[in-house]
Amino acid sequence: MILLKGGLSIGMLSSILGAFLGALAVFIWSHFYATKTPFYNLSYTNYPAIQKVLVYLFFLLFAIISAAVAFYILLFSIGIIFASLANI
Repeated sequence: MILLKGGLSIGMLSSILGAFLGALAVFIWSHFYATKTPFYNLSYTNYPAIQKVLVYLFFLLFAIISAAVAFYILLFSIGIIFASLANI
């Protein structure tokens, strides 16, 4: 479809960019939210360095997975919005 049309359309580029920015916002928000929890303020700061690294790696894995899911959800939802606007 892209080859027949002559390249990416503005709607496709907008949905990819919007989904990327939304996924980045989810990733940053998860870090900001994690630092405001009582676990971080009371327990995490007192852990030894190796335990902090392990906890952060698991948190980072969760944040990356949630950002990837948000990317695909936003990609399809923004794409549907642009597709419905093109038919008007």
